[in-house]
Amino acid sequence: MDIFLNIFFPFLLTGFICISLKPLIMYLTKIKVMDIPKKRSNHFIPTPKGAGLIIIPTIIVSIVFFIYFDLINHEPWSLICLLTFVLWVTSIFDDFYNLPSIPRLVIQGLCVFIAIKFLNDEISNLAQAIINIANFDINKELFNYFLKVLIFFYWLWLVNLFNFMDGMDGITGFQVCTFSMGIIVLSIFGSLPNENSYIGIILFSSFLGFLFWNKPPARIFLGDSGSIPIGFLISSIIILSLIKQQNFIPTMILILFHFIDSTLTICLRALKRKNIFEAHSDHFYQKKIRSGSSHQKVLEKINIVNLALIVFSILYLYLGVLSLVFSILLVFKLLHWLNGKNEKYK
Repeated sequence: MDIFLNIFFPFLLTGFICISLKPLIMYLTKIKVMDIPKKRSNHFIPTPKGAGLIIIPTIIVSIVFFIYFDLINHEPWSLICLLTFVLWVTSIFDDFYNLPSIPRLVIQGLCVFIAIKFLNDEISNLAQAIINIANFDINKELFNYFLKVLIFFYWLWLVNLFNFMDGMDGITGFQVCTFSMGIIVLSIFGSLPNENSYIGIILFSSFLGFLFWNKPPARIFLGDSGSIPIGFLISSIIILSLIKQQNFIPTMILILFHFIDSTLTICLRALKRKNIFEAHSDHFYQKKIRSGSSHQKVLEKINIVNLALIVFSILYLYLGVLSLVFSILLVFKLLHWLNGKNEKYK
């Protein structure tokens, strides 16, 4: 069974996603569920959107399959899979009918709230640990409530982060793959629970199949039906590492480029009094593409940094804050390059 789950199952998963996306591309093209290029778009050809229609249920079923064999804990992953399914259904409607942002945020917020409610005991333990370490003279119940509010908004931001960053061929697929590689290695090192290695295998295999069609030039986009649920799944891994005090920072380093690019972009838009909920092309990687660089060239640079972040994530176990500092400097070096407008590529 171990050989099947660790070797044959990933190949089957990758093959299934890769093969099943071809008829989906044809179907979405036929019914005209397309991402039509706009002034802010980074592509010029109408492209089908909605790869999440196949990828997300495949991931959910795979996680449930591993839960059945006690390789992934029933709690909290059964609930996380259920909430992911709710977000998937909601996002399908968004892909087909372009739902307003407020109803989407309400449903996302409700899912995050339910998850936090379920993790109440773990959050209380985290609050007590912070009070003990920092020697705070504060009411524990009040601090526990404050911590829940912080986690709620942080979790909600991480969910949407993948949707915001899904604006270039291959960017989300490769980010999910490098994140998955990172949590697999951290699990092997014993720094994350062993179940994370199986979740990593599922995510990596699924998105490897997706990348066959989404690498530049993309034949299909993930769509909200993919980016929102995968954002919830990955953010759940990160939040659980925080709440359960299991190497949160190394896990967070794995998505540092996505996090810093999105956070800085939103902050800059807010400072310029622009609508932060409005679709835009102000991300650093988008600016580079619009200045003349190809999707392929920009993606290569981002992938190199994300692979380096896996190394820094592991090094954090030995170097601590120094590794985090190097990770942040590396990401800002990339952002500086992305923000440049002089270099042109054919």
